[in-house]
Amino acid sequence: MRRDIQALFSTSFAHFSNDGVFFLFSSLIVYFSAKDVGLNALYLGYFAVIYTFIAGVLSIPIGKISDGSDRDPELMGLGILLLAFSILLFSLPFVSPFNSSLNLKYVLVIAGAVTLGSGQAFYHPLGADILRYSLKGKDSSVFLGINGAMGSVGRALIISVAVILIGYYGAFQGLLFLSVAYFVISLLVYLSSRNIRKSEKVLENEREKENKGSKIKKIRDFPGVLSFLLILTLTLSLRSIFQMAVALYIFSYLNSIYLSTALSAYFLSIALITPIIGQPIFGVITKRFGGNSTLLLAGIISILAFIPFIFIRFPYSVALILFSIYAFAAFTGFPSILGFVGQKIPRELATRANTWTWGVGNTAGGAIGILIFALLHNYFKLSLAYSFELMIPFLALSIILNIMVYPFSAKLQSQITSN
Repeated sequence: MRRDIQALFSTSFAHFSNDGVFFLFSSLIVYFSAKDVGLNALYLGYFAVIYTFIAGVLSIPIGKISDGSDRDPELMGLGILLLAFSILLFSLPFVSPFNSSLNLKYVLVIAGAVTLGSGQAFYHPLGADILRYSLKGKDSSVFLGINGAMGSVGRALIISVAVILIGYYGAFQGLLFLSVAYFVISLLVYLSSRNIRKSEKVLENEREKENKGSKIKKIRDFPGVLSFLLILTLTLSLRSIFQMAVALYIFSYLNSIYLSTALSAYFLSIALITPIIGQPIFGVITKRFGGNSTLLLAGIISILAFIPFIFIRFPYSVALILFSIYAFAAFTGFPSILGFVGQKIPRELATRANTWTWGVGNTAGGAIGILIFALLHNYFKLSLAYSFELMIPFLALSIILNIMVYPFSAKLQSQITSN
């Protein structure tokens, strides 16, 4: 099998698994806050802040380790393994003797949140970098789009699988079965990618640097890169403040309207089919027109779809169409963001740049959004709908700031050396 095709296959499988738990915690909030478990929804919102923040911050040292070593398959498998442990921890508050103490249930959920955040820190910067160096100088945006589509399949499918397992077997057994599946998946991810390594030329350069005692090059050693990453990361942070609040609380919002976890799960699963199509489309747009234009387009579509969605709750089909359009644009960041970074950032900084834009901007920025939304809804007692309305200005501001990214990106030389 060709090296680039093997890389696409293995990273797509990992992306499917990684993003499959994207909506898991948001759906579990409904079960954790039910009377028989009794956890406070406000505290659960804070736990979501913790795991999202950890996912963003931890990705920075992971990026440094990846740039200075040749252990991407091991790191990618480790990330999925941690997700398996997190699902296992989330299952325990539903079974005796762990459900006998409220404090113990909180400890288990916190431990699960920390482990979930740690596991989520691995895939995106690593997967993007594996695709980048397997393509040897070609634009990776299209491959990132195909890869991202598999992440979207995971988001759409696994949330329904989790709800079905919980409905049929109960919360403990359902999550336990899902956890076992993820333990197996982590091994398969490693086995399918273990032969995909950085080129000998890259490794020789790294060994030469080690022999000479030189350090890994820093971002500020490359003129214009730091300012570009700062403005792009700020733009993505504002966008993610809105998007992560939506991602975490949309299940609770739907459940409050349709009064059914099954209808809410089906709503999300159907809506999340659109990014499966959207990811490759935005990958092609990124390759043809550049990442900045793609991000701007995605932001405009997102806000134009979400505003009417929040005011139109019935009929069910109309709300579903509007949220599907929102999801089509909002959940396509993988080819847009990391494709953009791949077009502009030198290879020596690849994974670190991915961690700054995706980890800090797209993920840690989302932790701020979750915290703001939790305070609006749970502390100030605003409705879910009104809280969503108050978050919209963050998305609008990110669109405005997105326009300002262009002069910074224009100063950087293209890193695409082959068609």
